[in-house]
Amino acid sequence: MLGMTLYMAYNARKYRWGKCHVKYGPTILTALAGLLVMADISRHVLQDIGWWPAPGSSQYRSGCEHENIECLSVVGWFFTIIMTYTGFTLLFIATMWNAKICEKLKTFKQKWRELRAQDAETAADAQAEGHGQV
Repeated sequence: MLGMTLYMAYNARKYRWGKCHVKYGPTILTALAGLLVMADISRHVLQDIGWWPAPGSSQYRSGCEHENIECLSVVGWFFTIIMTYTGFTLLFIATMWNAKICEKLKTFKQKWRELRAQDAETAADAQAEGHGQV
């Protein structure tokens, strides 16, 4: 995640222009996404080394027989579901923003319309020629 954040920062300096939030927006989102995705892993490590003892840091409720989504504790829901999935969502948004996907989709839409207009003209010409021969 650090490597990806550094890559985004390097590209921001080289290929992006505008105000700070426009230029470094993908970098900031990538850094935040990295922290959110790593939060649950960090919770596991802190629990394993004893810095955050088990009852307060447990991912699952005590007395629950299965380790599945139905047995998640509040800590489990917060770290495993909310933070991890929010992190991956932010990473997706940052990647699409950095790739300038909206601009590329607008270009694609414009080219599609141009092609459809050419097809309509060709079809109209073919139809006109067909009617002239009859």
